[in-house]
Amino acid sequence: MDSSLPLMYGWVRRTRERLFEYTETLPTAVYVQDQPGLPASSLRDIHAHVANMYLWWVGRYGLGVEPYQQQLDALSPTELATHALRTETIIALEQAETLRLTDVSAVRSKFLEVDALLERAFETFDQLDQPFEVTRASGRRTVVTRRWILMSNMLHEFHHKGQMLAFGRALGYPLPDDLETDLVLPQIREE
Repeated sequence: MDSSLPLMYGWVRRTRERLFEYTETLPTAVYVQDQPGLPASSLRDIHAHVANMYLWWVGRYGLGVEPYQQQLDALSPTELATHALRTETIIALEQAETLRLTDVSAVRSKFLEVDALLERAFETFDQLDQPFEVTRASGRRTVVTRRWILMSNMLHEFHHKGQMLAFGRALGYPLPDDLETDLVLPQIREE
């Protein structure tokens, strides 16, 4: 494993913590309420989407861990007969789970799953740049690498962090001046 990837993910986690600090200042009703004009229904939904994409890409495609496997196992084969049906079912399960995330604390717990999954990836991913094919939710086949999966999800998280902060401002909750949400500075150890 390239040791820079866990280091960078550590920076992402510390930066994510600052976003959590911001979202904890919002009234829960603002965080979870559907907002007209948002591409996702709520700030919570955007936050959950980020976690779900880590679970989908790193878990399913990188590690072979199927999201919602237990729920999928309870369905009949005909309900999952095609890629489209399987994807539709997983999206419905994901949406139902998102609605159960009733506050920032619940979303934090979701990211603990992400952190555990990333730790597993850092321990097991060995051929980071070996191309392999995945079938995306749309059915489109795409060739990726494990390094790409990791980096793509970290960048995806920052994209949505910016959206969340912009939407928060638009809803009347600007980022406090004393809270920085850009990528955290590296922690330099003096010897």
